[in-house]
Amino acid sequence: MSQPTFSDIESKLHSLLGEAIPATPISNVNEGLRVADALEAKGYSFALKDLCAKSLSDSSWRATFSLNGQDAMAENADAAVAICVAALAALENQTAEA
Repeated sequence: MSQPTFSDIESKLHSLLGEAIPATPISNVNEGLRVADALEAKGYSFALKDLCAKSLSDSSWRATFSLNGQDAMAENADAAVAICVAALAALENQTAEA
């Protein structure tokens, strides 16, 4: 099974969240944080952790969305990617449970 592209992820987020998010939320962390805001408005809690906080050269981020005891998380060198992938996982989990 192939990995989804950034375009696939953004397309799925748009189909689930509509106009609540920017056109290209994976493009930078500020846009990604708008996705987090949209999920928080739906009742999710959100956490973003710098996994390489003491490094000046390495980058790794973990984004976590939680709702009703269910966590969805993703890690990536780019914070916006981690946020969007975790958000999609959270929304897909919620859709699967409905």
